[in-house]
Amino acid sequence: MAKQTINIGSAANDGTGDPLRTAFDKINDNFGELYAVSAAGSGNNVAISGNSLISENTNGNITLDPNGTGRVVIATASELRFTDHVDNAIPYADADGDIQFSSKLTWNNTTFTLQAEDVTIHGGTISTANSNQDLTIDPSGTGTVNFTVPAQSTVGAAGGASAVPATPDTYFKIKVNGTEYVVPAFAVS
Repeated sequence: MAKQTINIGSAANDGTGDPLRTAFDKINDNFGELYAVSAAGSGNNVAISGNSLISENTNGNITLDPNGTGRVVIATASELRFTDHVDNAIPYADADGDIQFSSKLTWNNTTFTLQAEDVTIHGGTISTANSNQDLTIDPSGTGTVNFTVPAQSTVGAAGGASAVPATPDTYFKIKVNGTEYVVPAFAVS
């Protein structure tokens, strides 16, 4: 229903305006429509208090539902604040479309470090978050793990390289399809 305007006549008491009954019928209709779509109406859940849009029913949802292909647009200036959150957690959408926060997925804006459960990424380094914890790279199915590293057949500084020594300086462990191997390593001099 469109808003109904009361005809107040051309001048006070000139008899050209709406009769009292008609005027108050329009007032009742206008208020009835407002109450039907506002928190004041029976069975409604939403109220406005100061700068807050609140649910008055315990555990009541608030749904922002644009028409057709419209969007919900939030003008945030530069930030969107969640009062209930996990410190430094990165928000993600779960299977139901709910925004969630987990302490297993965090970003430290001071050290610029991403942590996904027990794995941290900082700059060009991927490491485990716990001391003496294994780091496993496991491709799916017939996938492979590819490393691009600089290769050299001798040791020593550029231009003065010598043959690889008979005894390695150290070994590093690698597990291939469940079997552990050691790979010799030589110090660069």
